[in-house]
Amino acid sequence: MASPPPAGVYVPVPTFFVSKKAANYNATAAPLDLETQAAHSLHLAKSGITGLVVLGSTGEAVHLTNKERFEVLSSVRKAYDNAGYKNYPIIAGTAAQNIEEVVDQLKGAKEAGCQWGLCLVPGYFAGASTQDGIIQWFTAVADQSPIPVMMFVHCFLLHIRR
Repeated sequence: MASPPPAGVYVPVPTFFVSKKAANYNATAAPLDLETQAAHSLHLAKSGITGLVVLGSTGEAVHLTNKERFEVLSSVRKAYDNAGYKNYPIIAGTAAQNIEEVVDQLKGAKEAGCQWGLCLVPGYFAGASTQDGIIQWFTAVADQSPIPVMMFVHCFLLHIRR
C-alpha cells in the first residue's frame, strides 16, 4: 500500500499567467508565468506550509494542455530542488473526464517529480454516476497510475423549498 502524504497543511495554489504588460501576452491564451509560479511555491514552503496541491480545482487547470500541466509541475519541482527542498510534497491535480487522459496526466506528474495525484471524480460520465461506477472509475485509474492517487469529490447540499 502506498504511503499517504505527510501530515500537515497543504495549500491549493493558483496557476500563474503572464501579465497583460508582458511582451508575450496573448489575450486569447495567455502564456504561463513559470517564474512567478516557482517563486510563489517557494514562498509557501519557506512560510511553513507542509505541501502543495498544484493544478487542483482552482479553476484554470482544466484549460491547460497536458504539456502545459507538465511545465507547471516540473517548474515547481525544479525550484524546490534548487532551493534545497528535495522531498517537498507536491500533489498534482488531474482534470479530465476519461481514465486514459487522467492516467496520462498522472504519468506526466510523476515525470515532473510529483509524489501523489489528486483525481476529481468525472462529472459528465454516465458510467461513473453511481456509487459503484465511481468506485470502478477510481479503481481503474489507481491500477494504472504510477503514483498514489487520492479522490477529490465535490459535495453539494441542496435544500429545495416547496
